[in-house]
Amino acid sequence: MQMGFCENSERKLENKNTAFFNLIYIHKKDSTLDLVEHYIRRGIEISQQIENDTILTVLSRSLLALIYSKKGQWNEALAIAEEAYHDALAQKGMVAPICEIFLSSILLESGDHKQARKHLENSATLLLKLNTEASLVKGSKRENFGVNREAVCWNRKDSYLFRIQMFGPIRVFYWKQELGAASWRTVKSRHLLAYLAHQDKPVSTDQILEDLWPHFDLDRASALFHTTLYYLRRLLQQFTHKGIIIRGSKRYQLRPGGVVSDRFQCEERSHIALEREMTAALAEELEATVLLYRGDYLEDLDYQWVIPTQERLRNLLIELRRKLAGYYLHNKMYSRALIHLHQLMELIPYSESILKLLLTALAEKGDQLAVKKQYELFSKTIAEELGLQPSSEMAKFFAFISKKNMQVAF
Repeated sequence: MQMGFCENSERKLENKNTAFFNLIYIHKKDSTLDLVEHYIRRGIEISQQIENDTILTVLSRSLLALIYSKKGQWNEALAIAEEAYHDALAQKGMVAPICEIFLSSILLESGDHKQARKHLENSATLLLKLNTEASLVKGSKRENFGVNREAVCWNRKDSYLFRIQMFGPIRVFYWKQELGAASWRTVKSRHLLAYLAHQDKPVSTDQILEDLWPHFDLDRASALFHTTLYYLRRLLQQFTHKGIIIRGSKRYQLRPGGVVSDRFQCEERSHIALEREMTAALAEELEATVLLYRGDYLEDLDYQWVIPTQERLRNLLIELRRKLAGYYLHNKMYSRALIHLHQLMELIPYSESILKLLLTALAEKGDQLAVKKQYELFSKTIAEELGLQPSSEMAKFFAFISKKNMQVAF
């Protein structure tokens, strides 16, 4: 009887000790995670001040998301991880698959096994592709046994020699090598290449002179054009003996298949996608297309012929982001919807229809403070810049969604 009592007492004491040490462990674990979060945040702040810091910042944000998931803060973890992954898609190399693996891990821990598996499969595909490309590059450095690398490039499906990045500042690449500022004899020679890529068809000499040298008399403009054309051809001939700029009947154009631009890739993908019904697969395609927009079309060129295309492409971007935001809202993927809605508010800051979608997404996430801030920011913007106030319909919508969100909170 006494032995039984002693055994029970010892067992109770052992349970209390175990609970006590568990409590200490949990407290210590939380403190460690808080400390790690602090240092990661400091690292992000520092990396943002360093030039060319994008990759480091994106990876740091993925790590921060992982810390949030370990603390059980799933919404914050997923929001940060998804944004970091989408930013990583714009980078080269392994940063995108690495960020996608972090996202998969967080989805797995949160219980979304289907999405976790999808992202893991995608990251594995990307890593396999990168490995294949690395093998090809490594192989190309060896003796080629008489195989002409340039000829191989031209014979590949969808191959090209030069790639022009026309969204944002102009950037020109041969294979994977960028033609930096020092490569160009004159700025105008780069403008001429961008112009011919922009036209994507034979252009008469007179039209070129009018578009690129509008303030010069005919003789002076003609002399400048032929000098610029000479410099451009000399530059391109450093990389290939094939004539990239071809001429016929006093018309000039880029050799078909010799140059590809992000503008035409974007337009082709967009027009096909906008006619299709939204699915998860199409959403991923549109996300990749949106990433091609690195800034306004030919933003560093100051010519009249740029403006109509610039506006049309900006409107196309708005359509793509609207479609993605609508799809994500419909499927309750609010973090993803918010990425596009915030971007849309920057593109069309006076749009009440976009503001309604933005407030809806924030309210569904339960972020009442953000709902209030966004509405106040919109009101201040249109008051200062347009001398207007939100419409009565907009004011009623804000009041309704604020009241609804407060009721849910209580």
